[in-house]
Amino acid sequence: MCSLEASLPQGSHVQIAEIAMSTGLTLKGLIRNCGDGTTLKNWYTKYLGFTCESEQQFQGDWISVLFPGSHAASLHSFGLRLGQEVLQLWFWPGVNMHPYPADTQGIDHWFQHLCLVSDALQAVYGGSIQKASTPISLAPQSLPVWNPGAAGIQAVKFVDPQGHPLELLQFPADKGDSRWHLSKDLTGKPKGIDHSAISIASTEDSLAFYTQLLGMDKVGSGINYGSEQDAMDGLVDARVAITALKAQPGHMGVEFLDYQQPDGGRTRSDPRWTDQVDDKLLIYSPNIRELHVRVHQSPWSAQCSPLVSLPHRFLGADLGFALRDPDQHALVLVGDDH
Repeated sequence: MCSLEASLPQGSHVQIAEIAMSTGLTLKGLIRNCGDGTTLKNWYTKYLGFTCESEQQFQGDWISVLFPGSHAASLHSFGLRLGQEVLQLWFWPGVNMHPYPADTQGIDHWFQHLCLVSDALQAVYGGSIQKASTPISLAPQSLPVWNPGAAGIQAVKFVDPQGHPLELLQFPADKGDSRWHLSKDLTGKPKGIDHSAISIASTEDSLAFYTQLLGMDKVGSGINYGSEQDAMDGLVDARVAITALKAQPGHMGVEFLDYQQPDGGRTRSDPRWTDQVDDKLLIYSPNIRELHVRVHQSPWSAQCSPLVSLPHRFLGADLGFALRDPDQHALVLVGDDH
C-alpha cells in the first residue's frame, strides 16, 4: 500500500501512483441504470466516443436473487466500451425506475461521476459535448500554477441527458497514468475511464470498506479548494478531501469525495438497485467464492447478496454478487468458477 499524502500539497488534485498492487481485483467499469437505454446508448456513442459491443436481454429468477428486493424478472443491457473500460447501460422492464434526483449536488452522498480522459478537452467539450449535456461546472477549469501537484490539469463536470454525472479530464505531460500519454488524439475524443468518484460521509469508514474488506490500495490523497474548485463543482466555498484508490495498475480507480464544506450533503435512504441514481462499480475477482465468504463474515454482510450463477457468462463471468458500501453506493463483483 502506498500513500502520497506527504508529497501532495493542500489544494492538489489527487495523482495516482503506478505501483504493484497486492489485490487481485480489477475494476472493469461502471453500470448505469437508464429509463431509455437506446437513447442513452446513442448519446454515449455519438458524443463521448463509446462503442456498443452488445445488446442483450435476460430473464429469470436469478435477477431478483442477485439484486434482492428488486422484484425484477428481466433486464435489458447495452454493453459499451471506451478503451479498456466498459460501461453497461441497464433498463429494467416492468419496474418503476425512480429518475435521477434533479437537484443533486456533488455533496450529496449518492453522487457518483465517471471520469473520462481527453487530449483536447476545450475543443471536444466546447465543440459538441457542452451543447448536448447539462453543465455542473461553470466552465472548464485549469488548476492553478501555485499548486504543483495539480498545475496544468484541466477538468469540467456535466451530466448526461438522464442526469448521470460525468467528468472530462486532461492531464499535462507530467501527470496522470502513463497509458494516457502513449498516443495523442487532438480531436479530444475521450480515450478511456480514469476513475469513478463517489461522494462519501466518512473517509475512515469508506477506507475500511474498500481497503480492509476488498483489498484495494490507497494511492493518493489531498484537499481541493479555491475558486477553481467552486467553479468546477458548481458550489460555493467548497473544500473536499479526496482519496484515491486502485486495485490494479493501469486500470481505472475509485476516488472518495469527502466534502468538509459546504454542509448539507444528503444521505440516501431506501436505496433500490433499479433507481437511475444507482450506479454500480463492476469489479472482477479471481477468487470470487473466497471474497463472498469474506464479505459475509464482515460488518457489511447485511448489504451483500447471495452468490449467483450468471447465465451465458453475464458480465463476462460465471458467478457474481452485489454489495453496498457505507454510503449505499453499489458494487457488482464477478468472477469465474474455478
